[in-house]
Amino acid sequence: MTGESHSRRVAVTSKTGIMTIKITYESDLTLEVVILLILGVFMTIFGILLFFIHTGSLPYNPDSMYGLLLVIASIQIITMGKTPFGDMNRSWAVIILGMIMSVLGMLACFIPGFVTDIVRTLVGAMLLFGGATLLFVLFVSEEKAKKWMHVPGVLQHLIIACGTVYILTILAGLITLIPGIITIPQIGWFLIIYGISFFYLAGCIQSVSRTYPETRSDGFGGIT
Repeated sequence: MTGESHSRRVAVTSKTGIMTIKITYESDLTLEVVILLILGVFMTIFGILLFFIHTGSLPYNPDSMYGLLLVIASIQIITMGKTPFGDMNRSWAVIILGMIMSVLGMLACFIPGFVTDIVRTLVGAMLLFGGATLLFVLFVSEEKAKKWMHVPGVLQHLIIACGTVYILTILAGLITLIPGIITIPQIGWFLIIYGISFFYLAGCIQSVSRTYPETRSDGFGGIT
């Protein structure tokens, strides 16, 4: 083995070792950020698939989509006390509420058509009124936008990210409650933008958690 080939092998081995070490590092992502990333992936993929559903290339069952959203929302409620209308203490009432939503979501996924109107109305109302409540609190609360806007940097980005997600959430609620208000291709583009907004919010919250570690409540985040 020549000196040159040995050096190349050592360099490759070193790079591989560094990559392995980085991959096996414990992640500092909060549970809040992880759930936002899941929502971002869900909305983006669903938005893309809608174009194929619209042409008839793929089958579509709206019950499963609503059911999965309810299950994801129930995980937030049970693990973090984060309801669609804001943060609450993880009391037994809140946990039971999350479990009921989870059961409804699973029924919608497993038995399409069984609770169609219930889950569609529930998801639509949750998005519409939850988004409106969170948007109102964002700009009225003394501990949120009014405070963050005076701090340059990531907190100002957080205001934009939260506001964008909440406004799109309100629109998603209207689209869910009033079927046919816009075309399926338009819904597809809307969902892709909605998914990107979740990624943006997740990135902002993670940056805030690293810059201001004291914002991590119970190890989960709790910024929004």
